[in-house]
Order: sequence, then structure tokens, then C-alpha cells
Amino acid sequence: MRTLVASVVALVALTLMGIALITQYGLTAAVNIGIQEELSPVVDKSSALTLAQANASGALSDYVMLDRPASLDSYRQSIGQATTLLAEIAKSVADDPDLTAAATKARNAQRAWVKADADPTIAYMEAGKPKRAMRQTGSDAAWAAYEGMTTASAALHDATNNARDEAIDAAATFTRLLGFTLLFVGICVLLGLAAFYAGLHLWVLSPLATIRESLQRTTREAGHLEPVRAVGPPELRAVGVDAEHLRRELVREIDDARAAREGLVQDAPLVAAMQAELGSTGLARVPGLVVDGTSQSAEGVVAGDWWDSLLRPDGTLALVVADVSGHGPQASVTALRVRSVLRAGLQRGLPADEAVSMAAGSCADDTHFVTAIVIVIDVTAGTLSWCNAGHHPAIVVTHHKDADLCEPTGPLISSLGGQWTTRSRGFGPGDVVVAFTDGLVESRNAEGDELESSKVAQFIRGADAPVREQPAELIARLLAQVRHRAADWRRDDVTVVAAARPH
Repeated sequence: MRTLVASVVALVALTLMGIALITQYGLTAAVNIGIQEELSPVVDKSSALTLAQANASGALSDYVMLDRPASLDSYRQSIGQATTLLAEIAKSVADDPDLTAAATKARNAQRAWVKADADPTIAYMEAGKPKRAMRQTGSDAAWAAYEGMTTASAALHDATNNARDEAIDAAATFTRLLGFTLLFVGICVLLGLAAFYAGLHLWVLSPLATIRESLQRTTREAGHLEPVRAVGPPELRAVGVDAEHLRRELVREIDDARAAREGLVQDAPLVAAMQAELGSTGLARVPGLVVDGTSQSAEGVVAGDWWDSLLRPDGTLALVVADVSGHGPQASVTALRVRSVLRAGLQRGLPADEAVSMAAGSCADDTHFVTAIVIVIDVTAGTLSWCNAGHHPAIVVTHHKDADLCEPTGPLISSLGGQWTTRSRGFGPGDVVVAFTDGLVESRNAEGDELESSKVAQFIRGADAPVREQPAELIARLLAQVRHRAADWRRDDVTVVAAARPH
């Protein structure tokens, strides 16, 4: 009877506390959903606005220089998209005076640029006066209007981002209040459990001592065979029977766990060491060249991607991006072998195709294949040469925003062997080269469509020159854009490397 009364009291107390917690949780969830539905899309649209305006400016420049109707259509599409985004942002922030003012300023700044630069430039082009159009678009007034537009759009993005951060901070404050409530409830629960335990100890727990002792011996000794005795009242005897079944299962699970642990002790250090070795990449530094890269392994999988940056004896810089078929320790062994051979060949000054041939020779008895691209940049000569062994083409974007692909120059690296050649092209100030593995372009969107290399090239061309000249920032923006698009991110390893020649 006393146990029943204590149980009812504890149940009522826990029920009341549970109602309070559910109420608090509902309020917190509502705040977070409001932030996601109202402010986060506005921040995304302000970022898209900046990109659309940059695309419009780039398309206008292409139209003036190349007189292509497609460039004019691209300008009109981009400026139309920017106008639509401004209208949507203004509608979303109509209840916030500060954000409304920032959106109005951004809209007026865009109109000023169109009036000062785009409209007269297009009029001159349509009138057959390309030189007047070029002077117009390159005038101080046009540049000032463009700078005003980009500054206003950046200010709008910062304002919406700050507003979202403030809302998140408010939600965090509320979450802390919920944490204090949880702490209070936890203390109450502990006190209730302590009182409940004190009552149960006299009436229930003592008869369980024998069962507990048997179970403890079972956890200490996997071969313990003494059965658990069923003692006490009928309810506890039933518990004793269940405990005996549990003891038998524990003995079996402990035996299985010991065997698995012994296997893990033998294999895990080797796997971890291989993963650490593949992930260790030092950045070689060459005057006049900025290099950066990143490699993200698929969750729970030993990565088969890697990249290298090597200084060669003649002062040139070699970049290597490679991908081994499959995953796991055996694929990592292949990756380490090929990487070591490529490093040795390139650091000895061998041409890229000869280094690749050496790497292929090391795979004579291998069941895995490797795709790789080796890029050698000579800053003094202003050249870029490459050997592409069945890898996704690297993308070169010049300071004029022209994009070219470093197409394959031979088969992938495998036990079948093959022949490879090296190709070259110019690489001047303002140019950037971006190499990547298939994990980047094989990601799929919600409709199941893969990302094409042309889309990656389009993104790089659309980036402003200061961004293209900072590989770390360019890679970060590229990954953010691709991850936002992908519905199956981290399905495969993703490696991206970029090298740029700043002006």
C-alpha cells in the first residue's frame, strides 16, 4: 500500500513536470520555426541578389566586348532576377522598418546603375556605336553606380543576416531558460527518486541482492555458469527467471564483443594511420601563386580521395588531385602507393606524364583503379601544363572570365597500363585553375539531376575577381553552393583544389 501511494504521488509529480516541459518545448520550437520560415529565406535571397547583379554586370561587359545577343539576353535575365529578388525581399521584411529601408536603398542603387550604365550602354550598342558603349560602361559614373549597387546589396545582406542572428540569440536565451527549467525538473525528479528508493529498499530491493550478485559476476566473468536464483515473493521470483534469461544473453553478447574487440584492436590502428597519412597535405608556396584545397571524406568511410601540392626542383609547382575506386583499407593501400610514387617522380623533376606512367607501373597487380590529374604551374613562364589520367577535367578561368577544361590526356591508372601525354596552355595574372573529384559533380539535387562541370565553370566565372584570386574563399563559396543544391551531400568523398595568380 505504501509503495502504491508513493508511486501515485511520483506519477502525478512527473506528469505535471512533463506538461511544463512540453509547453516550454512547443514555444521553443515555434520560435525556431519562425526564424527558419521568415528570416533564413531572406538571407538566402540577399546572397542570390548579389550573385544575380554580378552576373548582370558580367553579361553586360560580354555584350559590349563581343556584341553577342546571347550576352544581352543573359543580362536581361540576370537583372530581371535581381529585380524579382528585391521585390520578394521587400515584401518579406515589410514589417521591419530598418530592413525595409535597406531593401529600398538596394533597389534604388540598382536602378541608378541601370540608368547610369546599362541602359545608355545598350542604347549605344543597338545604335551601332560600340566604342561609345565601351566608354560609357567604363566611365567613372558607371563604376561609381556599380559600386553603389554592390555596396547597398552587401549592406542589405548584412542587415538581414544580423536580424536573423538577433532572432537566433533571442531563441538561445529562451533555450537557456528552458535549460534552467530542465535543471529544476531534474533536481525534483532526483529528490523524488531518492525518496521513492528509500521506501522501496525496505520492501523490494533486499530480496534482489542475490540476483544482483549473480548478474555482477556474469559481467565480470564471461564464463560464469551459475544460474540466477529466483527468490522472494512471486513477483521477484518472476524477475529472477527473467534475470536468468538475461544472464545467458549477456554471456553470449560478452563473448561476441570480446571477439569483435580483438579484431578491432588489430585493424583499427592501421586504418586510422592510412586515413591520417592521406589527409596530411602541406601547402608548397611559390611567389606569385596562391594555393588552397580541402578534402572531405564520406561519413563513416575511409577516404579514397587525396590532393598534393609539391615544389619541384625547377621552381615550378605541381598539384595532384586523385581518386581511388572503392573505399576501405585496401583502397587506401592503393592510394598510398600511387601517391608515394607520384610524389617521388614529381619531386625529382620528372614530367607529369612520366610520373603518371611510374604510378601506373606500381599498380600492375592491383584490383583498384585510380583517376588523377597532375597540374604543373610555371609562374615565371606563365604556363600551365597537365596530365589527366581519366579524371574529371580541371577548370581554368582567365581574368577575362573565359573558361577552358583540362581534358583527359590518357586512360585512368590501373593494372592495364596505358600511355599519357602532357598538354600546356597560358596561365597569366588573374587566372585561376580549379581541380576536383567526382564527389563534387556527381551530387544530385531534389530532382535527381547531377551537377555538371559546366555549372561549376559558370559559378567560377560569375565570382568577382577578388574572390577568384583567393582560392580558400572561392572553394568555400563553391562548396556552399553545391551543398545547398545537393539532396545527397556526403554520399562520396569530395576534394577541391584551386590555384590562382593574383594581379
